Order: sequence, then structure tokens, then C-alpha cells
Amino acid sequence: MNQPIRVFIGSGEASLIERKVLIYSLRKHSQNDLDIYVLNGTHNSIELNDCEPSLAPMSLKLKYQNVTEFSLYRYLIPQICQHQGKAIYLDSDMICLTDIQELHDTDLQNHSFLAKREAYTHSGEKLWGLSAMLLDCEKCHFDLETYFNEIAIQKYTYQDFSCMSPEFLSHHPFSIGELDPNWNVFDHCDRNTKLIHYTNLITQPWKFPNHPFEALWFQYFQEALETGFISDRDIELSLLRSTVRQDIQNCLSPKRSSIKTWLRPLKQALQR
Repeated sequence: MNQPIRVFIGSGEASLIERKVLIYSLRKHSQNDLDIYVLNGTHNSIELNDCEPSLAPMSLKLKYQNVTEFSLYRYLIPQICQHQGKAIYLDSDMICLTDIQELHDTDLQNHSFLAKREAYTHSGEKLWGLSAMLLDCEKCHFDLETYFNEIAIQKYTYQDFSCMSPEFLSHHPFSIGELDPNWNVFDHCDRNTKLIHYTNLITQPWKFPNHPFEALWFQYFQEALETGFISDRDIELSLLRSTVRQDIQNCLSPKRSSIKTWLRPLKQALQR
């Protein structure tokens, strides 16, 4: 029998709704079993397949270096996998539109991992985007303690490290292969898109209106609600934490009218 595909999602409590929509999309399209690990940076924990969380192997010293809640947690993946087999990493602000097995079965061609080529440009350098990765856990040995000691003495910058710039790679020569760009498409979707990444922070659909592909995200959100994967409590917590837009319930179908009724007094309380 095939082993479950291991998918790690970088997240935190502020990302509860968006990560659940991503997980729903992964499971919707997958023909194989998935082991989905939520790397929850808020609580320094790992949550496997919606089970009870366990402590992540990251020191508090390193945790405090995160730019987002979960920036550094992707580098724990090979260790968590005991440096065996393949694993996939995804940021939480994505939707998968096809079977993730296609990505998992991609030939790494002896590279340590695959990432988005030329995702960013800085001072003329073409930098890698690590928001979606396919990793060979045997070849990837990330040493965060060393990297941050070297950042402290200005061997290279945090950005050099986080985007695997030529300066960083001159000290730590990982072999990086190019990910099919359709597996990490920034804020656009067409018939070739396999995974859309909502990177524009001021138009992410769960926070703000007017993203050109907000209807696509709400389609998956609606389905996750109707199947019960996103619960009433998830919505309540996200509204109370102000991590989703206060009118997010307006996309609910009439079948969810009872939840709309429940949300109305909550919304009124929040507006006082």
C-alpha cells in the first residue's frame, strides 16, 4: 500500500480559517491518504491530522526570531521526518486545485529541495521562494542555530537566508531545483494553476474584499463549512480575535442560515 503523503502547513492561531480551507482543498482533490502536519507557531506545536498537539523541536531562542508566527518551522521538517523520504511544505494562505500527489511524485533529480525560482528580486539578485517546497528529507540538514549565529556576525542577512540568496548559498551550498511554477502562483489563477497563493496582504479574501480571485477562495470556504470541517467555533474564535473580516458570514448559503442568526448578536457585540 502507498504510504500517506506528508504535507506540512506553516500556520498559527491567526491563520485558523485560512489553513482549514487549505487542508479542505488538499483532501478534496487527493486520491491518496494524506498525513497533514500543522506547524503552529503560536503554540510552538505540531498538530498531526487534527489530533492532539505535540511540542515542536524548536528552542524559544529561535522561535523569537520568527518574522511571521511560523517562518522558521519549515526548516524542522526533515528532523520531524527523521531525515527519511519526501515531504511537502506549504504556507497556510493557499488553495490546492489538483491532486497534491502530482507534486509529491515530482523527480527531485538529486536536489535537496524544490522551490519557486526567481520569486523575488533584491539588489539585482534573483531569490528563491520557499512558501511551497518539495523536500528530500535525507538531503536536507538545516542548522538554524548556526544560521542565526552567522546572521548575528553579519556573514549574511536574514533575507539572504530566508530566500536562499547566492550569498547564503556560498556558505551553505544546498542544491535547489526549480518547482513547477504552477504549484505556487502568486495571486492569479488560470487553467494551468495547481495551487494559488494569496500573497497580497491587503486583499486576502478572508480579511479584505476585492481580491481578483476571492470567489474561488469563498467557494472552498463554503464547502468546508457545509462539510463541517470548519466549525461554528472556528468562526467565533476568528471573529473574536479579529483575524477574519467581520462580514465573512455573508458568503454563507441559506443552508447556513442558523449560523447567520447565531453570528448576528456576536457581530453586534463586537461593534459596541
